[in-house]
Amino acid sequence: MIRIRTLRSFVAIAALGLVPLMTSCSNKATEEQMKTLHDLDQQRDQLKMDLQHAQDNLRDAQGKLASADRDLTDCQNDTRAVQEGLTRWPNVWADSADWRVAPPPPPVEEKHTKKMRRH
Repeated sequence: MIRIRTLRSFVAIAALGLVPLMTSCSNKATEEQMKTLHDLDQQRDQLKMDLQHAQDNLRDAQGKLASADRDLTDCQNDTRAVQEGLTRWPNVWADSADWRVAPPPPPVEEKHTKKMRRH
Protein backbone atom coordinates (compact mmCIF):
# COMPACT_ATOMS: atom_id res chain seq x y z
CA MET A 1 0.00 0.00 0.00
CA ILE A 2 2.78 2.35 0.84
CA ARG A 3 4.40 1.80 -2.50
CA ILE A 4 1.23 2.64 -4.41
CA ARG A 5 0.78 5.87 -2.46
CA THR A 6 4.43 6.78 -2.99
CA LEU A 7 4.11 6.12 -6.69
CA ARG A 8 0.94 8.22 -6.94
CA SER A 9 2.62 11.05 -5.07
CA PHE A 10 5.62 10.96 -7.36
CA VAL A 11 3.43 11.03 -10.47
CA ALA A 12 1.41 13.94 -9.11
CA ILE A 13 4.53 15.96 -8.27
CA ALA A 14 6.08 15.22 -11.69
CA ALA A 15 2.88 16.28 -13.45
CA LEU A 16 2.70 19.53 -11.49
CA GLY A 17 6.35 20.22 -12.24
CA LEU A 18 5.86 19.72 -15.99
CA VAL A 19 2.76 21.86 -16.35
CA PRO A 20 4.64 25.21 -16.31
CA LEU A 21 7.15 23.90 -18.84
CA MET A 22 4.46 22.74 -21.24
CA THR A 23 2.40 25.92 -21.01
CA SER A 24 5.40 28.16 -21.63
CA CYS A 25 6.40 26.41 -24.88
CA SER A 26 5.12 27.79 -28.14
CA ASN A 27 3.96 25.30 -30.73
CA LYS A 28 4.30 27.76 -33.59
CA ALA A 29 7.25 27.42 -35.96
CA THR A 30 9.20 30.49 -36.95
CA GLU A 31 9.46 31.65 -40.54
CA GLU A 32 12.99 30.29 -40.77
CA GLN A 33 11.87 26.90 -39.46
CA MET A 34 8.99 26.83 -41.95
CA LYS A 35 11.39 27.64 -44.80
CA THR A 36 13.72 24.86 -43.63
CA LEU A 37 10.79 22.43 -43.48
CA HIS A 38 9.71 23.45 -46.98
CA ASP A 39 13.26 22.95 -48.31
CA LEU A 40 13.48 19.57 -46.63
CA ASP A 41 10.15 18.54 -48.15
CA GLN A 42 11.44 19.48 -51.61
CA GLN A 43 14.64 17.54 -51.04
CA ARG A 44 12.64 14.52 -49.86
CA ASP A 45 10.44 14.66 -52.96
CA GLN A 46 13.48 14.96 -55.24
CA LEU A 47 15.18 12.05 -53.48
CA LYS A 48 12.03 9.94 -53.85
CA MET A 49 12.00 10.67 -57.60
CA ASP A 50 15.71 9.87 -57.86
CA LEU A 51 15.15 6.62 -56.01
CA GLN A 52 12.26 5.70 -58.32
CA HIS A 53 14.42 6.39 -61.41
CA ALA A 54 17.25 4.32 -59.95
CA GLN A 55 14.86 1.43 -59.25
CA ASP A 56 13.50 1.64 -62.80
CA ASN A 57 17.03 1.58 -64.19
CA LEU A 58 17.87 -1.38 -61.98
CA ARG A 59 14.83 -3.31 -63.23
CA ASP A 60 15.81 -2.55 -66.83
CA ALA A 61 19.38 -3.68 -66.23
CA GLN A 62 18.21 -6.86 -64.50
CA GLY A 63 15.91 -7.64 -67.43
CA LYS A 64 18.74 -7.16 -69.91
CA LEU A 65 21.03 -9.28 -67.77
CA ALA A 66 18.45 -12.07 -67.58
CA SER A 67 18.06 -11.95 -71.37
CA ALA A 68 21.82 -12.10 -71.85
CA ASP A 69 22.02 -15.04 -69.42
CA ARG A 70 19.37 -16.91 -71.42
CA ASP A 71 21.28 -16.22 -74.64
CA LEU A 72 24.49 -17.43 -73.02
CA THR A 73 22.83 -20.62 -71.80
CA ASP A 74 21.40 -21.30 -75.28
CA CYS A 75 24.82 -20.72 -76.84
CA GLN A 76 26.52 -23.00 -74.32
CA ASN A 77 23.94 -25.74 -74.97
CA ASP A 78 24.47 -25.44 -78.73
CA THR A 79 28.26 -25.52 -78.29
CA ARG A 80 28.02 -28.59 -76.06
CA ALA A 81 25.81 -30.38 -78.59
CA VAL A 82 28.22 -29.62 -81.43
CA GLN A 83 31.21 -30.79 -79.40
CA GLU A 84 29.44 -34.05 -78.59
CA GLY A 85 28.63 -34.50 -82.27
CA LEU A 86 32.26 -33.92 -83.23
CA THR A 87 33.46 -36.60 -80.81
CA ARG A 88 31.25 -39.16 -82.58
CA TRP A 89 32.02 -38.01 -86.10
CA PRO A 90 31.17 -39.44 -88.69
CA ASN A 91 28.56 -41.46 -86.77
CA VAL A 92 26.85 -38.40 -85.38
CA TRP A 93 23.40 -39.94 -85.18
CA ALA A 94 22.85 -43.09 -83.21
CA ASP A 95 20.80 -44.75 -85.95
CA SER A 96 23.22 -43.84 -88.71
CA ALA A 97 24.11 -47.51 -89.26
CA ASP A 98 20.50 -48.19 -90.25
CA TRP A 99 20.39 -45.72 -93.09
CA ARG A 100 24.02 -45.70 -94.18
CA VAL A 101 24.30 -46.34 -97.88
CA ALA A 102 26.12 -49.54 -98.73
CA PRO A 103 29.20 -49.14 -100.88
CA PRO A 104 28.62 -49.87 -104.54
CA PRO A 105 29.49 -53.37 -105.72
CA PRO A 106 32.74 -53.79 -107.56
CA PRO A 107 32.48 -53.39 -111.33
CA VAL A 108 31.79 -56.54 -113.31
CA GLU A 109 34.68 -57.55 -115.47
CA GLU A 110 33.77 -57.83 -119.08
CA LYS A 111 34.85 -60.89 -120.90
CA HIS A 112 36.37 -60.18 -124.22
CA THR A 113 35.46 -62.60 -126.82
CA LYS A 114 37.76 -63.12 -129.63
CA LYS A 115 36.21 -62.99 -132.99
CA MET A 116 37.72 -64.96 -135.63
CA ARG A 117 38.76 -63.15 -138.58
CA ARG A 118 38.02 -64.47 -141.88
CA HIS A 119 40.45 -63.87 -144.51
